[in-house]
Amino acid sequence: MSRRLKRLLPWFLSLGIVAFLFLTTDLAAVGRALESADWPRLVGLMALVTLVSFVADAATLVPLLRRFVAPVDFKEVVAIKGVSYFLNALNYSLAAGGMAWLVHRKHAVPFTRAFSALVLFFFIDIIALGVMLSVGWLFGRDLLEHGGAPFAARVPIVIAVVWAVVLGTWIYWNRRFDYLVFGFFRKLKIFQCFQEARSLDYLRLVPIRISFILVYVLMHLLLLPAFGVHIPFEALLIYAPLITFVQVIPATISGLGAVQGVMVALFSAHVPAHLGDPQAVIIAYSTVIGPLMMLMRLVIGYCFVAAVTRAVLPSATEIEHAREEEESAALAPQGVAGAASVGTTPTKAVGTSDT
Repeated sequence: MSRRLKRLLPWFLSLGIVAFLFLTTDLAAVGRALESADWPRLVGLMALVTLVSFVADAATLVPLLRRFVAPVDFKEVVAIKGVSYFLNALNYSLAAGGMAWLVHRKHAVPFTRAFSALVLFFFIDIIALGVMLSVGWLFGRDLLEHGGAPFAARVPIVIAVVWAVVLGTWIYWNRRFDYLVFGFFRKLKIFQCFQEARSLDYLRLVPIRISFILVYVLMHLLLLPAFGVHIPFEALLIYAPLITFVQVIPATISGLGAVQGVMVALFSAHVPAHLGDPQAVIIAYSTVIGPLMMLMRLVIGYCFVAAVTRAVLPSATEIEHAREEEESAALAPQGVAGAASVGTTPTKAVGTSDT
């Protein structure tokens, strides 16, 4: 019962947040925002951004997997990443587990090894998001304050917490400082890639992931004007990392509800007055782009699922061959014993007759 409740909790949380947002928003205003949206621009640019983010995500995974897991190639990782989109529709962590399992099956490496590399990649994403938040705050804080964003004063606190976690983790693994009671983490296989990662690895992989996360900055920069909203690039350097943080935390189903709530808090201050209720406009925007991107990702995943399945699952011929080998192995001892018994009896008979 407790396991079932844990599985259902993200669904309840997601649906609860969505229900709260819609119950506290003028639905008629949401409908007007959807009607007035530039749909050709929205769908066309979303397809482009989805494709670019897919290729960029796969490309950034290649150096990580080559360094810590197996000699993968770009074509292979593209297919694995595509299939993971089916699981990502439910949960970010589930998608990571699916990718680790596919790499484990294809390259015969331990599953925990592959999953450990992806956990390390999650930490690298946190560093990349911290860098983007810091740069965005450095160059865009005036825009936030003038725009009336209510959370502007709290951004430095978020940045300080992120960098405290990053620095503390780096000291723990790279300088072998256990903080008195946390040494047991070194024994867990899920953190084995943290043991092997060096500062040079972070310096190489973090900029790569920043380039990927910038695709989401570009997405909002291109798609928000379809709803009549324009937000400066510097401000989106702060907004996009915060939204990504919420999306990858496995508290809700693929960030459903939580992402919409954060977008309302971040983007509403930038909605022009002539568009009406700011919350309704952002609810309309956030409700459309999430399912639209998910649908396009599922189409991408469908294009690769057959090829990956053939690569990691045995074919009917291989299953039949394995069955025949098992039957032969099971019958071999009996056959040897029978041959010995048949060979001994005639010899004794001949010998007795001769005598």
